[in-house]
Amino acid sequence: MSKTFCAEMLTRSEFDRANERLEITVCNAAGESQTISINARIAETLSSILGDHFQSASAFGDLTKIPDRYAVGHGRHEPVVMLRFEDEPAYGLTADQALDLGEALIDEVGAMTKVKYPARQ
Repeated sequence: MSKTFCAEMLTRSEFDRANERLEITVCNAAGESQTISINARIAETLSSILGDHFQSASAFGDLTKIPDRYAVGHGRHEPVVMLRFEDEPAYGLTADQALDLGEALIDEVGAMTKVKYPARQ
């Protein structure tokens, strides 16, 4: 993986209608530029993340969303496991997806307990 590019300025944005992608060129403090091309799904997700983040009191704190509450249930009319965070719309997962998610969560908890995180001041 390459070194993080610290963008300081947006220098160009253009919608590529042929490929249905948004191209954005950003520049760092040294004047170097990079162009990224994103599809609608990534643009929507990025917009949501930034919108949620900047509604909070601090301008740039943790980008990790940690819910105060969550709920797990099952569908009334469909055979799905329902997963909901905060007041967001619920996710409907198939049994296989729910099982995979549960196993992935257990694996990550195991890995997390082995990592030593820096102490916060």
